[in-house]
Amino acid sequence: MRVDLIEVDYPLMEIPPEIPRVPTETYQQRVKDLQGKMGAVGLTHVIVYADREHFANLKFLTRFDPRFEEALLIVPAEGKPILVVGNEGLDYAAIAYIPVDVVLYHPFSLQGQPRRSEHSLVSILAKAGINKDSCIGVVGHKYMENDEFGDPEQVSDLPSYLVDTFRGLVGKSGLRNVTQWFTHPTTGLRIPLTVDEIARCEVIGLKVYNGFRAALNAMKIGVSEVELGAQLGYDGQIPLSCHIAIGFGEHGQMGLASPTLRKLEHGEFVSMGFGVWGANIARSGIAVAHPNELPEEINDALDRVYIPYFKALLAWYQSIRVGVTAGEVYESVRGLMEDSFFGITLNAGHQARDEEWINSPFAPGARETLVSGTLLQCDIIVGGTPPYSGIHTEDTLAIADAGLRKELQEKYPAVWSRIVARKQRMAELGYELHADVLPLSDMQGCVAPFLLQPNLVLALGR
Repeated sequence: MRVDLIEVDYPLMEIPPEIPRVPTETYQQRVKDLQGKMGAVGLTHVIVYADREHFANLKFLTRFDPRFEEALLIVPAEGKPILVVGNEGLDYAAIAYIPVDVVLYHPFSLQGQPRRSEHSLVSILAKAGINKDSCIGVVGHKYMENDEFGDPEQVSDLPSYLVDTFRGLVGKSGLRNVTQWFTHPTTGLRIPLTVDEIARCEVIGLKVYNGFRAALNAMKIGVSEVELGAQLGYDGQIPLSCHIAIGFGEHGQMGLASPTLRKLEHGEFVSMGFGVWGANIARSGIAVAHPNELPEEINDALDRVYIPYFKALLAWYQSIRVGVTAGEVYESVRGLMEDSFFGITLNAGHQARDEEWINSPFAPGARETLVSGTLLQCDIIVGGTPPYSGIHTEDTLAIADAGLRKELQEKYPAVWSRIVARKQRMAELGYELHADVLPLSDMQGCVAPFLLQPNLVLALGR
């Protein structure tokens, strides 16, 4: 399998005037679906916790995301949910797309703010109909994946004062952690995207791509990390899913460091990442324009690191489809994943949504299957063995069965047209994609090791 370096074009993409929205009815149906699951297992209430960092389960049901504080959504088996917020969330609760009773709970407010309500947590729970005969499911950020702390259904990552209050009302047996209902990689309610959400992610991805493209084009010796960050053109319309990370040399090796005034030197390692709700692009490489400019100690990096990495991406993308097991996907890249030279410590990709990482099933022998509508991040990060630097080529994609693809093509023809064009460009690089795969990045799969000439990418030889 011969691999060549070829030049590609990163076109400036036209951004549609409006980003597709998720209809009100979708949120209302989600609450009904949750209530259906509750009724099937005898839960009287589900309580969803959220804060600024762990907002996505609450947003999924309501569209409301706490901006400064904590919040709870108390969902009864029947009837209207109660949204419990602090002072800062009281007015912002109007963003919710479902009917809710909004209740102010002062301890959720920032410290030192005026107390405008004397509601206690117990009185709020009583208003929701919770008593000693109730059975509550709680939803936090993570569910436990082993029994280190006891029965995983009895362990919750919610703040202890909340869990203690709940258990004080319903007893230990009346409380279950049901976070898995939302984020399990196959059965989670939040895993499959609707057609509107796929279209929304695709348009958002155009904004991320254009910004990332501008930063790549600004790459030159002497540019500072913050100067590259300014090129991203982040306008705040879609909240960040992770900190903007741009770093050179040792600073770049940290992976997650924010940009500084450090200036780029020839031959340095470069790492860049830019992600918002629903779209993410990240790249790393070396500040040279051609492999013959590589520092002497890594002058064979193209053969040792970058070409094996590219071949792994070819195999990974070829394996992705609706219904494939996560173990099968892992097997496609096992050689790279388990070679200590490459220093890989994360999964072979992961699922995404509003969070940069919602979950990942990709592990040896994993039996979970990928469902239609899943949003994925190709996130295979080579750490590298010194003196070799690592590399990552991260882009967002969705998978969709024939029915969902047809729906997307009919409802959002411009989105579909851009996806078809991306698949063609990937085919020219050597990628063989299943019909289910929907590339959402306009530099999808472009492995560019030499970031002073980012248009020079790896491609399968003809």
